[in-house]
Amino acid sequence: MDNYLILVFLIVIATLCWMAGVVKVLLAVVLLGTAVSLAADPKSDLAADRLMWSAYLLSKEGPTADLTRRRPFNPLLDLDPVGLIQHYGYPAERHHVTTDDGYILGIHRIPGSGSSQREAVRRPAVILAHPLLSTSAEWLVAGPEKALAFLLADEGFDVWLLNVRGNTYCLNHTTLSPHDDAFWDFSFHEHAVLDLPATIQYVVRETGQQQVQYVGFSMGTTIMFVMASERPDVAKHVTMFTALGPATALVHSRSYAWRALAHASGALKRMSRMLHTHRFLPSTAALRTAGEVFCSDGSITQSLCVGLIAALAGRNDAQFNKTMLPYIISRTPSGTSFKNIDHFAQSLKQGFQQYDYGHAENLRRYGSAAPPKYNVGNVNLPTRLYYGMNDHLADWTDAQKLCSELPNVLSCDAVKDPLWTHLDFVWAKDVVPLVYNKLIADLKESSFPVRT
Repeated sequence: MDNYLILVFLIVIATLCWMAGVVKVLLAVVLLGTAVSLAADPKSDLAADRLMWSAYLLSKEGPTADLTRRRPFNPLLDLDPVGLIQHYGYPAERHHVTTDDGYILGIHRIPGSGSSQREAVRRPAVILAHPLLSTSAEWLVAGPEKALAFLLADEGFDVWLLNVRGNTYCLNHTTLSPHDDAFWDFSFHEHAVLDLPATIQYVVRETGQQQVQYVGFSMGTTIMFVMASERPDVAKHVTMFTALGPATALVHSRSYAWRALAHASGALKRMSRMLHTHRFLPSTAALRTAGEVFCSDGSITQSLCVGLIAALAGRNDAQFNKTMLPYIISRTPSGTSFKNIDHFAQSLKQGFQQYDYGHAENLRRYGSAAPPKYNVGNVNLPTRLYYGMNDHLADWTDAQKLCSELPNVLSCDAVKDPLWTHLDFVWAKDVVPLVYNKLIADLKESSFPVRT
């Protein structure tokens, strides 16, 4: 689809939004349309400014139009992870983990498949880690036949679903409020060295097992690579690390949307400082309703929704289930910090390294003008990696380079579909036969009997 057709679709949606009075949806269209503009002209300062202000306005909470207050067509869209788990007949638990710096993380657990709590203790524990701008619901909404969390529970695992600071289920702190600037002073580095260690140690204590399995997707892989290199004292509790769509240095990323954000990252930083608004794209009623109204089956604008997702992660029409679009958009985005977005933007331009504060602040924090690189050579965990040849976000060349640098790679596999994209790791029609069957078999071989 060329830029002219995209512009036509944007005009159609903008008109519908104007008629419905859904201002935030209109802003979402501006934001996504600007990504197209930046893809066509990466040096466009005007496009960068539009992206900056649209992101800011979308990040603000407040009343929405009448359309956003209507009852959803599908009540499943309103269920939280525990509600989703219970809806499908599985036992579910809420847990709260407090990090060393005071963030209170809401994590979710499926202790088994119809098992008692006592039986669950003997099940090998596995932690699933979600991607950027997502939550633990990422592993659930595809349902019992395709969602990895349910498949693992059926295979005898004690499934723990990670959430990280700043998303929908992690907005509490022992002393700070989300209204405080300091609350949002984090990136994936803090997810890795504070959130993830606290969660792993909590699971170890709760289960009585000294080791756990770990499966990450996208940012869920990023934070384990960082943690394993920076916190070997915690990494020793991980039996095996399975990385889906590994995201470290993203220098070869072909994602139009991410390259647009990378270009606009400087403007985003200036705006967030100026307006004291550090929260990026939280879940809102307007965006959830937009997904249902504009992306559902039968909607004349559904093709635009597909195209915008393709601009982010790549396109694989044979695998993409369009019916799932409202479910995807009802859960994503779920918020993070502008600093986290900026850190990922830096990884496109500068590689896999700690956050770049600028020359003077880098000297104060790190003792060097440039931030330290993360040394993946220190990641001694047994690691299995899966990547897609058509993944525009985490390009296959970066994945293969990563595999060559890791010291303990058990396998490094391209999915046997040449059009496999980034989001296919959770949403593809054939994700079970192409990825999950082997993944689960490897986890079972590594886990049973349970090590205590």
